[in-house]
Amino acid sequence: MSKMNALEKKSAFAIAFMIALRMYGLFLILPIFSVYASSVSSSTPFLIGLAIGIYGLTQALLQIPMGFLSDLWGRKKIIGLGLSLFIVGSVVAALATDIYLIILGRLIQGMGAIAATGMALIADVSRPEQRGKMMAVVGSGIGLSFMLAFITGPILAAYFGLSGLFWFTALLAVCALLVLIFVVEEPEKLAVRDYQLKELIHCVKQTPLLMMDLGVFALHASMTALFLILPLVLVGQFGFELDKHWQLYLPVLLLSIGIMVPLIIVQEKLKKHMQMMSIAFLLLGTSLLLLNQLHNYFLLLAAVLVVYFGLFNYLEAAMPSSLSKIAAEKYRGAAMGVFATSEFIGAFAGGALGGYLLGINEKYVLFAAAMLLILVATMGIKLFIFNRREKS
Repeated sequence: MSKMNALEKKSAFAIAFMIALRMYGLFLILPIFSVYASSVSSSTPFLIGLAIGIYGLTQALLQIPMGFLSDLWGRKKIIGLGLSLFIVGSVVAALATDIYLIILGRLIQGMGAIAATGMALIADVSRPEQRGKMMAVVGSGIGLSFMLAFITGPILAAYFGLSGLFWFTALLAVCALLVLIFVVEEPEKLAVRDYQLKELIHCVKQTPLLMMDLGVFALHASMTALFLILPLVLVGQFGFELDKHWQLYLPVLLLSIGIMVPLIIVQEKLKKHMQMMSIAFLLLGTSLLLLNQLHNYFLLLAAVLVVYFGLFNYLEAAMPSSLSKIAAEKYRGAAMGVFATSEFIGAFAGGALGGYLLGINEKYVLFAAAMLLILVATMGIKLFIFNRREKS
């Protein structure tokens, strides 16, 4: 196989660094927000959940329109616009004196919907045989930012508070904007538009692609819901100070790699994508049901978190890879657009509905998320059985 050329290497690492900086800023508040926001003026469980998830709503609504605009105006201009909106939203949230302004800031942050445009830029600057490698570099950067945010978020919040975290995310976005302006290159000739409306409709109608969209919706809804509950449990039930939470997240995330990597290797070796992902969703839902019952057992809770993050990270890597193989080349851009939109809608739903359920009974939050994951697993298993019967 050929290697990436100089432009592809430079573009892959520059785009990965730029996207990772932005995602790191978004992830930073997840492990601490439900604790800190409880003392913010006018906050309620529902509004706290809404503040966590609202960025997903505007991300979902604007992902495809921003992609279309990037075809007309250029990728770098739209990514620059998205990063600028993210900076504005971070500043609004940093200056907020009540939960409503934080919600507004998070909503504006989400308007910087540049994920699909970033993927399109990678397609513009890469040869088809190198595209998978470049996507993997970007995906690794996002995964690293996720792990780093969970480790450093509680520490930074202890020193700078919630407002300081939002100022920090604004600074990170400024750095990403500088990388975009001075390092990232864009071809003069734009690629053909990745997808049209009829192609989007085709993707929604295809059952295997629809399963992927429902899966990523459930995956990110569960993760957002989990971090409404987990920081509160660690502080309230175990007296685990917030700035010490990294001592749990660091070993949990490192140990979870021992689950994620073997699963990816086995999946690729056996070519049992749908079966393995369905089982992973079933186990993921089961892990949330267990977490709901382990509020008095710290070591057991930590062990189940290792399983949860191992399965979560496996699915986060496996689903886009499988989707790219299932979707015909003509519809691949459309399929990724719908997939990204479903992901962000899931983040919104997990925050908003999780916050609502938290106001009723905190036990309902993880139970509802678990049922959603188990439903996806059941649908995946039924689809696999149906396909086998059709072939036979």
